[in-house]
Amino acid sequence: MKKWFVVVFAVMLLTGCGTQQTFETVDDVFGGDNGATVGTVKLSMPEEAATPVMESETGGRLYLCDGYDLTVQTMEGGDLNRTLQQMTGYPADALQCMKTKPDGITRYDLAWTSAGEKGDLVARGVVLDDGAYHYVVTVMADAQVSGSLRGTWETLLESVCLVSTD
Repeated sequence: MKKWFVVVFAVMLLTGCGTQQTFETVDDVFGGDNGATVGTVKLSMPEEAATPVMESETGGRLYLCDGYDLTVQTMEGGDLNRTLQQMTGYPADALQCMKTKPDGITRYDLAWTSAGEKGDLVARGVVLDDGAYHYVVTVMADAQVSGSLRGTWETLLESVCLVSTD
C-alpha cells in the first residue's frame, strides 16, 4: 500500500493540474457480492482532475491534482475497522474519526499522517456508509505543502455525498 502511494507521489511531483473547481459524479463499478445496489459518489473536484489517471479493477480511481492526489473508491461495507485499515494503513483504534449522519447516511471524517520516501505525508478522508458499502474519498500531499491545500481540501471533502442509483 505504501509503495503505491510512493509511486503516486513520484508521478504527482512530475505533473501538475490547475485548481478550477467543477462538479462531478463518480460511479464506481464495484463487484461486491452483498446484493445491495451500489450508489454514486458526488463531489466537487478540480476540472483538470475529471479524468482519472489510474483505475483499479474494482472501480477505484486516482486523480492527480495540483500538489496532491485524490482517490475515490467503493469497498465492501460492514467492517469499518477493515476499511479504515485499508484506507490509512493504521488500525481503527489508532485513529480518531468524527461521525455524523447527514441525509441519513453515516459519514466518517478523519485525518492522518504517514512516512513517505521524500518526507512525511498528510492525508484526509471521508467514508460514507450506506449499510452495504463504504464509499471512500481521500486526499494526500507532502506535509510541507498540505497547509496551503487546507481550503481546497475543505471544499472538496465537504462536497462529498452519496447519490442513489435507483
